[in-house]
Amino acid sequence: MIGIIVAGGLSFLFVIFSTSIGVNYFKTRNIGQPIREELNFHEHKKGTPTMGGVFLILGTFVGFILSHINFWTIGKGFKIELLSINPQIFYLLLMGTLMGLVGLVDDYLKVKQNRNLGLKAKNKFTLQILVALLASYYFYFLDDSTIFYLFSGFGIDVGLLKWFLIVFIIVGITNAVNLTDGLDGLVAGSSAVSFGAILIIAFWIFRHPDYYSNFINPVFISVELAVLISSIAGSCLGFLWWNTNPAKIIMGDVGSQFIGSMFPLILFSIGADTLILFFCFLYIGEALSVIIQVLSFKYRGKRVFKMTPIHHHFEMSNWAETTIIVRFWIINGIVIVIGLGLFYGDWVLFGN
Repeated sequence: MIGIIVAGGLSFLFVIFSTSIGVNYFKTRNIGQPIREELNFHEHKKGTPTMGGVFLILGTFVGFILSHINFWTIGKGFKIELLSINPQIFYLLLMGTLMGLVGLVDDYLKVKQNRNLGLKAKNKFTLQILVALLASYYFYFLDDSTIFYLFSGFGIDVGLLKWFLIVFIIVGITNAVNLTDGLDGLVAGSSAVSFGAILIIAFWIFRHPDYYSNFINPVFISVELAVLISSIAGSCLGFLWWNTNPAKIIMGDVGSQFIGSMFPLILFSIGADTLILFFCFLYIGEALSVIIQVLSFKYRGKRVFKMTPIHHHFEMSNWAETTIIVRFWIINGIVIVIGLGLFYGDWVLFGN
């Protein structure tokens, strides 16, 4: 329990202080965010330092690793020792970081070319799919079960389709979070709450191994997974300090793709496959608005929204940016509570 608190606190503090240094560093070197030409109402954001997600990722590593350093042992007094790190859980962080690196390349090209186009879509998707395939193989290597869980202990055997579903969902949620990251603090704030809820689930699973070990790989029924989640949540909160409206720095694709990939990676590891719909509801909704817009214009010749992702629709409807952000946070929070309720209801019905 102490490790969970320490990890979140260290990540929070590291990101707050390192990001403040990063803001000044990027400003002096004119490393700023290019703006889409059609987003003339975002002109004031042009030049805002970007690639802040680098500090978010570093903060996660700092919190996770330093929480494994023991400085005091009862009966032995002061003694520095590094506690063992669960490699299977550390691999989850590494795979999320790989996805973040894809975003970092994208951000770098945008800044270098001074336009809002980085990697070509085909190249970007290819790299994302490769990372997702690595993750899918990793889960297969640990547990070759082909059951896709709807709720704890209840699922459908989808055969080999499961490994393709994992790839599709990882790439899909990664890009959905990326699409959502268009307003100051929207992703950082909503993600902190979502990861906080997932932290509750991971800790609950850790405290009730007898039931959950029936369908979750024992390597993930560990307090270390909760420590990792706490590190991510703390980093998101620390970044929000500087990313809240008006943002001093933007997380960029490096941050949004790291966050977006960590959601399914963690939820798949604890058999909470369907709960992705609840903890990522906001991001899925943003992505669906883009899909609906594209299909409607292609087949009907009409737009459903003024602009997508849908947060731009409300901006063009003269909603203040902070109003959109807070209302989206509220919706996100309500759906997360429903997801937690379903998780606990499953325990009440089948876990006792």
